[in-house]
Amino acid sequence: MTVFKYAMLRSLRSPVSYLGGFIAPIALILLMANTWTYTPAVGLGFLVTLMMLSAHLMAALILEDRIDGSIIKILISPVSMKRYIFQNLLAAIIPLLTLIVLLVLMGYFRYGWTLHFVGGVWVLMLTCTLATAAFAFCWNMFFNSKNSSNYSYLFLVALVMLLSGLMVPTEALPGFAQHVGAVFHLYWFTRALIALVEYGTNAPFWLYNAIMMMFAIVFLLIGGRRRKM
Repeated sequence: MTVFKYAMLRSLRSPVSYLGGFIAPIALILLMANTWTYTPAVGLGFLVTLMMLSAHLMAALILEDRIDGSIIKILISPVSMKRYIFQNLLAAIIPLLTLIVLLVLMGYFRYGWTLHFVGGVWVLMLTCTLATAAFAFCWNMFFNSKNSSNYSYLFLVALVMLLSGLMVPTEALPGFAQHVGAVFHLYWFTRALIALVEYGTNAPFWLYNAIMMMFAIVFLLIGGRRRKM
């Protein structure tokens, strides 16, 4: 059995991962018709929040393997560390990509999105998914306790949602806090989402997506270096 299949099966056996990573996002996409039709930005904000949690639950499998020593048994077999990490990240990304495909299909065929908007949402959510999975991987590399990782991650997600402008406009925050969220990829997701809704796929939209890709690379590099420590 490949590491990818093993990670996918483990996530499906977990009720929390199954509910948070599949059931809740699918229900959000299928049932909130008015939101997706008239205020898609709100729906995307909710979906990204669920994707942040789903990516963490999948990336936490690497932490579990480190804690219980399973990673040693895995690496004794002909599986390199790079392959192990890559396939675990792939197992975290594939379910999220499936949700994006469902979203853009429903948006085009049911919610009246234009083809141009569908393309923009696909690019935006794909970029955000890669950055989110990389961030979750990086985060779990700094912990040796699953509970510490989970609780601190939940607090961080709430903080990032606030500072990135997904909960309230950053203009409503105190002056010093309006740009603090720029150190997180979701700040740039919000900027790209606003650009897409108001102006389409203009130059700032592509710039913000490029910044998120840079964040993804940085998260992977930091997580990889932390793994070696």
